[in-house]
Amino acid sequence: MALRPKDHLEPEHNAGAGTPVDPVKPSGVGDSDVQMMSYPPKLMAPDLAKSIVGLLICGVIALIPDMLAIIQWTTAGLALLFVFYFARTLIRFQSKLFVSEYGIRLSSIRGGTAFAWSELSKFRLRYFSTKRDGNKGWFELTLQAGEAKIVAESTLDGFDDLLEISRDWAKDNQILVDDVTRTNLMRMDEAETLVQAAAAERSNGGAKRT
Repeated sequence: MALRPKDHLEPEHNAGAGTPVDPVKPSGVGDSDVQMMSYPPKLMAPDLAKSIVGLLICGVIALIPDMLAIIQWTTAGLALLFVFYFARTLIRFQSKLFVSEYGIRLSSIRGGTAFAWSELSKFRLRYFSTKRDGNKGWFELTLQAGEAKIVAESTLDGFDDLLEISRDWAKDNQILVDDVTRTNLMRMDEAETLVQAAAAERSNGGAKRT
């Protein structure tokens, strides 16, 4: 389900004083108009397993008697890094995003945050490479409205839809993006064009063979 702002209507405020307003599901918006996004277990499970194995190995080495102090301190430091990596992966694994044409809400074990798209004030896209040539890596999208901030990675199911609607709202809200974000958006546009061209070529090739 590709989400696109329609008339960019402001969410309706509830008549009852003091009643919290859900920016994702204002009055009249049904469950079918909200897309739930999460990180796929098949990607999170290996990361969780790696962090546990790394923690056990470093922890055992750090506790070996008569081990050189520098090795013990080094492995202890690495163990702490694996703890941080495990916690970060676990939070992502449990996190869920709820997105509509009106707003976005994040729910996780650390709590939740939400805001209406009309309140969006910061839009940033970063790329982190796992190889020197930059051909493999992931994108990180940061969305902010005042003190409320939501960060999503490109491994999120539905990331393309999230990027599309937040990009449209960033334009409508006249948000100035930095050069890095602009470059990464161009990179994603180019990648999408190549995918569409390859799909069209396969389709044409299939038509010729029939």
